[in-house]
Amino acid sequence: MKSTLLRIATLASLILPLGCGKSAPPQANGAAAGATKAGPGKASEGKANEGKAAAKAAAAAKKAAAKPVKKEKVVLWHAYRDAERKSLDQLIDAWNVKHPEVQVTALAVPFDALIDKAQVAIPRGNGPDLIIFAHDKVGVWARDKLIQPLGDFATGDRLKRFLPQTVKPLVFERAVYGLPLAFKSLALFYNRALVKTPPKTVTELIAQAKKLTDKSKGTFGLAYDASDLYYHAAWLHAFGGKVFDPEARALAINSPAAVKAAEAVRDLHKKHKILPKGMTGFVVTAMFNEGKAAFVLNGPWFLSEIEKGVPFGVAPLPEVAPGQPMKPYLGSEALMLSAKTQVRGAALRVIDYLVSDEAAVTRMVVGKQLVANRKIYEDPKFGNDPVVKVFRAQADTSVPMPNAVEANVAWAPYSNALRKVIFGDTAAPVALQAAAEQAAAAVAKLRK
Repeated sequence: MKSTLLRIATLASLILPLGCGKSAPPQANGAAAGATKAGPGKASEGKANEGKAAAKAAAAAKKAAAKPVKKEKVVLWHAYRDAERKSLDQLIDAWNVKHPEVQVTALAVPFDALIDKAQVAIPRGNGPDLIIFAHDKVGVWARDKLIQPLGDFATGDRLKRFLPQTVKPLVFERAVYGLPLAFKSLALFYNRALVKTPPKTVTELIAQAKKLTDKSKGTFGLAYDASDLYYHAAWLHAFGGKVFDPEARALAINSPAAVKAAEAVRDLHKKHKILPKGMTGFVVTAMFNEGKAAFVLNGPWFLSEIEKGVPFGVAPLPEVAPGQPMKPYLGSEALMLSAKTQVRGAALRVIDYLVSDEAAVTRMVVGKQLVANRKIYEDPKFGNDPVVKVFRAQADTSVPMPNAVEANVAWAPYSNALRKVIFGDTAAPVALQAAAEQAAAAVAKLRK
């Protein structure tokens, strides 16, 4: 990366002087020749005028130099931690050194707190100018006038730099509300000490997981938070279901496909007994690091949680049937512009910088992000990395999380229904119908 930046800097130093050395136009040369032919008096008068003009220009330059540079401050909120935060801070520090006229201050806010904080602070004009967050809040935040469209800034040339599936989720009611930084989706992590060849089908996954499950020792073949809709969506989409129908602009929670998906996961726990109850992010991580979970459904953030020395591999999610791969949600993490910013121009410059291909290299190398920039994956150093390669391929079979306002209200009732079906005794059609009714009531309340 350093050599790339050096070549860019060297090229810039060669190009800039060329633009500053234009020859004088022909008419200027003619005027100068005429001045030498004039009489002594004319020449003296011309020199005197030239001296006055030069003095006047020098005075103006001195006055301009003494005038303080107008500084603009751009405040950015994000929920990054660890490596992601380090890479962002590194990029912002570099920007601030090179751009004294636009200074950026980054504030790290805990993920859950950021949502509430933005809802309260932005309408009062006390919030950030820029926010980094997943795209699923675009609909709600646009409705509540917390963020604004990018307008003419979102040109075709800018947008084509990114993977299409990371741009599409940032469009709401035909307006673009952000530019993508990175994407996140699920994949299948496995312990290489326990698994030689990762499964390509769910049938293979179940067979391998059964051999690696010993409840008396607290070891299980598969571990993930099955009652969380984000994780369950991979099964739902594989069976042809969805949470929200964008064409009908309606929820589709209790479909036949949704019933099949819920029952398939219930069988993992009750029939095949390879999936334990009570899984949370912390528990899943601990089990995998201790060798007590052979397979884990997780995202790229899990990479930083795996302890050194734990042999792991990453594979695409398996197929539930031929031609029916599991399709996880895809989240597009983006830079969004506050509706209340007073420094729109400066903020847009910062967006352009942070989503650039050059900045994307830093975010991938230092921040370990799966960046949205297409060009990065053309570099074999990144595109051929075994982990990056899997997640890049998984992005092509993922489904962007719906950004509609209505979809947000479905999460709690749907997850509650999954808990009752998978780990309880409620029939899938009954639980999903109740969830659909709860969600519909919440949507009706929103539209009043």
